[in-house]
Amino acid sequence: MKNILFTGLLLFSFITNNAADTDSTISYNLPDTLKAIQFLAEIKIDAVNTKKEVAAGIKTDLVSLSIESDKKEKEITFTFPESSKVMATGLRVETEEDELEWKYDWKTGVTYKLLISIAQDSAGNFVLYSGYMWLPIETKWKLIGTCKIEGQWESIKKPALFYSTGLRKKEPVLKIQAGEVWVQRRNGSWKNLQDENIKTPMVNVTSHVDSIVQQEEELAIIREAIAAGKTDAINEHQGIYFVLLKEGTGRQVVVTDTVVIHYKGSLFSDGSVFDQTKDKPATFPLSRLIKGWQIGLPLCKVGSKIKIVIPSAHAYSIRTRASKIPPNSILVFEIEVFDTKPVQ
Repeated sequence: MKNILFTGLLLFSFITNNAADTDSTISYNLPDTLKAIQFLAEIKIDAVNTKKEVAAGIKTDLVSLSIESDKKEKEITFTFPESSKVMATGLRVETEEDELEWKYDWKTGVTYKLLISIAQDSAGNFVLYSGYMWLPIETKWKLIGTCKIEGQWESIKKPALFYSTGLRKKEPVLKIQAGEVWVQRRNGSWKNLQDENIKTPMVNVTSHVDSIVQQEEELAIIREAIAAGKTDAINEHQGIYFVLLKEGTGRQVVVTDTVVIHYKGSLFSDGSVFDQTKDKPATFPLSRLIKGWQIGLPLCKVGSKIKIVIPSAHAYSIRTRASKIPPNSILVFEIEVFDTKPVQ
């Protein structure tokens, strides 16, 4: 019985009632208190009965993510306001004025997951919007891309499912089914928009289809910077690059430690600082931090200061982790270790 009521409603709305319409939309009203940061929906296109351009997908008040077909060409498209700035793209994704296009031979009768994710910055008055697609054959996510929208910083508004054909025919141009539809709150919990009592989705975009090639490209960027003298972190260790800025004399750091540190984090691409400690040091269990820290800090003793350059595979991968850290970001950290607390 799972999804039968909603699927029936969707098919009725998309196919029966609106067979002669060019567009159809199913919208969801979210209370302001919900604070949605991700919008996830399952869509399956069973048939396309035209060679003209058609699209089906999900959208908010600012962006849309859709599965499209035009003649023999198939693609996934992420559309956003023209004033937006593209911050990241998946591999082989083409950039247009107000959209990103990925040529992909999607299949009819296959259920795909579409995901819109945001990271807000109220102080900077902007938001990052990212579009992702779950590829069931490859069993991995694909980043379509990320854009920065100025003058906006609120949570996701007006989530909706839609299709568009631009045609008026007596017979339905598209046959579509939709499965589960969810939003994720800022606190990490998920809400099913169909009010179904079903298992919460597991969304881990770090398992993505571009990971191997993306890592190779980022390592090439780091090596080119080393060759050009643009970074002093020239020593490689387990996929990161580092330089020891000061040698400590205390005990060696181990991954199971809680570390007391000062740090500054910046983007390798332009040096912009996204986070840093101020007057007081920070205290973290090292095992809960990104992999790059777990690799780099055990190279230090208490009292050491280190600079580490971390490819995205050992950082936040393609996640829309924070407003100042776009997906596929190479990160630079300068870290000074004041103390360690061994696991009890």
